[in-house]
Amino acid sequence: MTMPVKSPKKGPTAPPEISPEMREYIIKSFSELRLCTTCEGPILLPVRLSPPKPMDQKVDVGGRALYISAVQAPRIKRIDSSMLPRCALRKGRKC
Repeated sequence: MTMPVKSPKKGPTAPPEISPEMREYIIKSFSELRLCTTCEGPILLPVRLSPPKPMDQKVDVGGRALYISAVQAPRIKRIDSSMLPRCALRKGRKC
């Protein structure tokens, strides 16, 4: 039995589309953010909880840095509110 050969890694991907409400959230955020991988899918966390890694894709969003994990970068086409942690959806609470 032969193992399938992995295709070579592709170069940097184009940044994903960011919904208007998420663009506003990122700009008003108290911290830089990172889109990382969890067991429940991609999630947007402050860099103090999930520090950026050297392979992350860095995207400028209205003067704020958004880091997208190398695992998520080729897969994510759109960033929307479904990627926010539950605590961010509660008014007056910060993660």
